[in-house]
Amino acid sequence: MIAEEAVDLLFDDVCRTPARAGFDIASVNADEGTGLRVRREPGAVIVGWMPGQELDPAGRRDAEYEGIRGALRKALWEILTQAGYTVQIDRPSGEVRVTPT
Repeated sequence: MIAEEAVDLLFDDVCRTPARAGFDIASVNADEGTGLRVRREPGAVIVGWMPGQELDPAGRRDAEYEGIRGALRKALWEILTQAGYTVQIDRPSGEVRVTPT
């Protein structure tokens, strides 16, 4: 497991890396906001996505957006592995786990 200070540095770089590729990080707080969200976990950084109301104005709770989640997972995997990180994909949650190589 990596030290907490290293996770903080990883978090900052993981936030910047997708931004350099054109993605907006909507919130670094996992409890609010829509769009790409980044949070710390022991030894890793997790990147997830929360759809905005504009995507589904009807507010369907059962909408999964698997096509969008799949495209985002692939894009994040490509961007973050090219930046030198180890990326693991969690299909059920749609999130990616990022650790240093």
